[in-house]
Amino acid sequence: MSATMLTRTDVPVTTEELTTVRHEVESTPAGLVGFAAVMSDGSFHQLPPELSRIIDKAFRALAANGSVTVGTLPDELTSNTAADLLGVSRPTLLKFSKAGEVESFKVGSHTRFKKDAVLAFKAEREDARRRALADLMNIEDQLDGLA
Repeated sequence: MSATMLTRTDVPVTTEELTTVRHEVESTPAGLVGFAAVMSDGSFHQLPPELSRIIDKAFRALAANGSVTVGTLPDELTSNTAADLLGVSRPTLLKFSKAGEVESFKVGSHTRFKKDAVLAFKAEREDARRRALADLMNIEDQLDGLA
């Protein structure tokens, strides 16, 4: 059985390009509904809605984070792939699994994870981090008001 590895191709973006992406995203807060490609002969080709949604999500992630990763994953992930996706070690992921924080299942003696469960767990962790940061910022504001 072969393991699924996350591969990446880096596409460097200049500061000027990132500034342009951020400006365009800020000027379209509701999101873009469609994209068209200008062909070498000058004609336009309307991109399918699915592709337009992916491009819009990529632009918004790039504007927010300064980087973006676009990829595909199989429905079932190995523990190594799931850990890489979450940015944690494999033992940490297995602790989360044992504690019931992320759903897993066994294939023989190997632990596997559903892609959707891992992505949902990742989103929950990111939301918790955002809430914690907002709480810290509120506490800081309150402390500044006391000084």
